[in-house]
Amino acid sequence: MILPPNRGLVSPANLPKLANPMNENQFWHSTDGQILTVKSKGDKAALTLVFWPRNPAEMDFVKGRLAEIHFTERSSLARIGIEMHLQGAPVVDGNRLLLTADAFIYDSNFPNAAYWKKLLRPGTPVGRLFYAPAAAKLSTAEIWAAIQNNDLKLPNTISIDSRGRVFLTPHQVSYTLSPKLQRLNFEHIVSGNAGRSFLDKVQVRHDASPLTIPPRSGILTSCSMYLKEHFVVLNQGEGNFGLHTSAVLLDPIKTFGTNVMLEIYNTGDQPVVNPMVSVDIFRAPPFSDPEVKTLTKKRQRLLSAATSLFKCLDENPPMDTAPAKPKTQITVRGQSATMENRAVLVRANDDLKKFLEGDACPVGSRTMIQALDNAPADADTLIIDYFPDLLEHIELITRIGDVKLKRLIFRQASRTHGYFLSSNAHARLDTFHAIGISVYWYDVVTKDLYVHTYKKGHGFFVREEMARKFQETTILAFYGSAVGIEAADTERITRLVEQLTGFIGPNVGVLTGGGGGVMRLATDQARSKGALTGACFLELEAQPPELGVDFFNTFQESSRHFRQKWFEAADFCIFNVGGVGTLEEIGIEMCNLKLGIRPRVPYVFFNAKFWGDLRRQVKTMIGTKRAPAWMTDYLLFTDDPDEVVRFYRKTLQVL
Repeated sequence: MILPPNRGLVSPANLPKLANPMNENQFWHSTDGQILTVKSKGDKAALTLVFWPRNPAEMDFVKGRLAEIHFTERSSLARIGIEMHLQGAPVVDGNRLLLTADAFIYDSNFPNAAYWKKLLRPGTPVGRLFYAPAAAKLSTAEIWAAIQNNDLKLPNTISIDSRGRVFLTPHQVSYTLSPKLQRLNFEHIVSGNAGRSFLDKVQVRHDASPLTIPPRSGILTSCSMYLKEHFVVLNQGEGNFGLHTSAVLLDPIKTFGTNVMLEIYNTGDQPVVNPMVSVDIFRAPPFSDPEVKTLTKKRQRLLSAATSLFKCLDENPPMDTAPAKPKTQITVRGQSATMENRAVLVRANDDLKKFLEGDACPVGSRTMIQALDNAPADADTLIIDYFPDLLEHIELITRIGDVKLKRLIFRQASRTHGYFLSSNAHARLDTFHAIGISVYWYDVVTKDLYVHTYKKGHGFFVREEMARKFQETTILAFYGSAVGIEAADTERITRLVEQLTGFIGPNVGVLTGGGGGVMRLATDQARSKGALTGACFLELEAQPPELGVDFFNTFQESSRHFRQKWFEAADFCIFNVGGVGTLEEIGIEMCNLKLGIRPRVPYVFFNAKFWGDLRRQVKTMIGTKRAPAWMTDYLLFTDDPDEVVRFYRKTLQVL
């Protein structure tokens, strides 16, 4: 049975806000649709696709424009050779939209070709609907201005015609799917359990000059594109240069990097050499000030409520002093879920304000278990002193069906490590995200409230009204020593930050380890340029955290290597003068580059003399076949900020 998506399973704080669907001049796209029915049709499969609008206003909007609504296939389906052709416009069926499509495999050489039909089942996510009004389309002059202002980065091979169509040639590379992939892998890809990041790791890259598509076959290739405030719609073409699959929509947050995939196939009996694609560019709906103000007010209300409730808990004894009754009798090293952890369950709406204005105190329970067991029927918010440990987490999960919990607000990260979360605590944050519970940190140090928000699969705490900007921001990871640096290095790093923030454009941020020295300098310079600042704070006596950044997370000392994964949220790495800690981070990042965990992007070692021995060592490793030769194309050792920008343009292959 196919069910409409449960909106309660996704935290609104972790998603871009939808612009008003009633605005006919703005670009619009739906949530993912699903396969409703599958029938075999010769060498094709006849599909019925179903889409659920988010609300009645959106349904009315789509109803009036059925002929102008387009479909874009999920890119992961196109990348494993599955193509879909629509048969007519969407049809309204009650509170949903239905589409019919014919699916086929566009290249019989794909390893899943023998059983591709069996991968498509009812419930499979297939893609989105979108509306691209002419009013939102950029003209030639507007495209060129956006490129010059660094609001948009397109491949350095583009041509723009007078109608605003952008023509580009892909990279001189092709990709094939690893023959080692099993049917189970493809089932995970199709179901959505293994997405584009998995495909990025398992596909095999081949240099191809010229890039050629043989008759009646297809290729996977790529281009460089950095979208921030724009949608790109690929034109499928007439077949002379090959046909692009129906995965035609590139959106602002996901389309970012040197590995933007293109799936092109050739239906003719002659080869296509150096295929070309054309695209149209559309403005994304602006993240308006009213939305920011609304989220700011929401955060301020939650902050005020949490402040009052924590004060009430601190100054008064618990109401419920009866023994806690855990559902699971688990004790670890003498600890259990019955340990004291002051908690209260409330409903976070206007009733809470009235509740606090009254004679509310004392409130709450001695333990989280008691608070859950005595929760009011309409309670949706758990306010708790310590972030739940493993045993408390187990108890909470056992009661999740009985409590309509939407959010959790905690005050302290750990009973034993204060401000710093363990690797296991980070896993519990992932679980809360997966089941649709928003987690907030009431930070007593900064006296503010932060929501846990994901970027590239890694969570950071950020003020709620800044969550979308954080997700759209290009992040530079600045590595280096916490020890003070020389004046010459200070001047060079200052100029580098200026050059990079200018090159990348308005949405840029800097991520560091949160200490002094290079990290403080990079943070201060970024803040002075209006850029976001972030930190992955590590529990080190020698490096106390320097608070006041826009986004952050914390890690216990035993999670040092684990913390490094959070730097994968950054798009580029800058290695400054540092010690053995920086050297350790370099080793992890270089290995990530080699293994494809991080895409092939420029790595800058800033201070050529200091890193000279490392440069020679890398050459030795390449010369002795202990590292791939292509890595040198992505490494720059320099003292010159201008050279860094030139290297970025060359390596990223963008204008």
